[in-house]
Amino acid sequence: MSTTHLNRLYLFLSSFALVLVGSIILKINTSLLSIFTLLMMLALLIDSLSHFSQFLLKRKLDLKILKDSLIKIILGLSFYFFSTMSYQFLFTVFGCYTLLKGFAKLVSYRTYYKNQLVGRFTLLVSGLFLSITGILLIFSPFLSLEQILIAFGVYFILSGCGNLYLLLMSYLPNSTIDHLKRKIKITPPIFLEAFVPKRVLTETNKILKPSEVVSEKAVFSERKSDIMPDLEIYIHVTEKSFGSIGHMDLCFEGEIISYGNYDEDSYHLFDTMGDGVLLTTDKASYIPFCIKHSQKTLFGFGIQLTPQEKQDVANAIKDIKAQCYEWKSNYSLALAQDPLVDRTNYQDYAILACYQANSKLYKFNRGPFKSYFVLTTNCCLLSDSIIGPSGIDLLSMNGILTPGTYLNFLRHEFKKPNSAVISYDIYN
Repeated sequence: MSTTHLNRLYLFLSSFALVLVGSIILKINTSLLSIFTLLMMLALLIDSLSHFSQFLLKRKLDLKILKDSLIKIILGLSFYFFSTMSYQFLFTVFGCYTLLKGFAKLVSYRTYYKNQLVGRFTLLVSGLFLSITGILLIFSPFLSLEQILIAFGVYFILSGCGNLYLLLMSYLPNSTIDHLKRKIKITPPIFLEAFVPKRVLTETNKILKPSEVVSEKAVFSERKSDIMPDLEIYIHVTEKSFGSIGHMDLCFEGEIISYGNYDEDSYHLFDTMGDGVLLTTDKASYIPFCIKHSQKTLFGFGIQLTPQEKQDVANAIKDIKAQCYEWKSNYSLALAQDPLVDRTNYQDYAILACYQANSKLYKFNRGPFKSYFVLTTNCCLLSDSIIGPSGIDLLSMNGILTPGTYLNFLRHEFKKPNSAVISYDIYN
């Protein structure tokens, strides 16, 4: 069965399942929740007893197993004896997550509206719906259980209708062919995917000792074949701050393509928004700069492409560059006026990248990437739009792509013997 037919089958089944679950929630009697609560408690207790037996049977006692067992016992008993509070807490957390998704869509709508892009009305409607649903769930302690269940039921039904809409669009002659080549995948919530890079970095540091000499050579390298990759994807991770969530960029035909919120003078909304800036340079200069500047670890994945896919990726990069104009940083403007200007007074990331990694900077005069927003028009979305024609990209059902989403996906793809991901390198 082709990828297109598999995607359509997935959309049909997920639409049916979501609408069915939503309908059941709308019809369910609240008294049945007590049975569900009992089953949840039993499941957690059985799982905890299983962990506890492993702890006793192991020759070398593992305190982590004991800790997991105790946590699940406490959760199981709490879920049963404080069921009302447990449900309210879960509804509130889910409400915060839904409100975050709605806010992200409304910010994207603002960008689309300013640039008069197609699809802005859909973003507005979905953003308002998610925001209102999120607010209702956040205030669930002030609502009755019946009202909360209605909000949940409507949410699932409309989500199912959204998937059904995608299914119908796939049959239209003008429905993007690249979209149908994508690997449609249900990803975990953003607040779980966001911590994947940090977890992988911790695992890596336990195995590898960071190199004392900074270079473009990998400290760890694994290959499935002797073929050189046609495209490389880099996930950047640091130990602290927002760097632990990660950053993503590409290398195609020796050129690094990076997108980010690199103009510090345009920062707003707690530095999560700003002018979108495209950065290009060569791999040999860029990797040592990233490691030295932010003490980053880079996870690199090599992708093998067909001749047609290589051409499609090249065309996608060309289309993106056609939307750009060269941007002069404050340092470049000052240097043009005074060749003896003290560059130590200019320490922005973009400026350092220019004179330490031979980078060129561009801003967008049109298109969705004219404005950067950390949850939507971010580094992942630009990379996704470039490698989409290759068929190895992700279509996040959450509507939000993070570096963790890609890192998780690429690690699993590399383990498959016949996948397009043929190399795995670590630089630090």
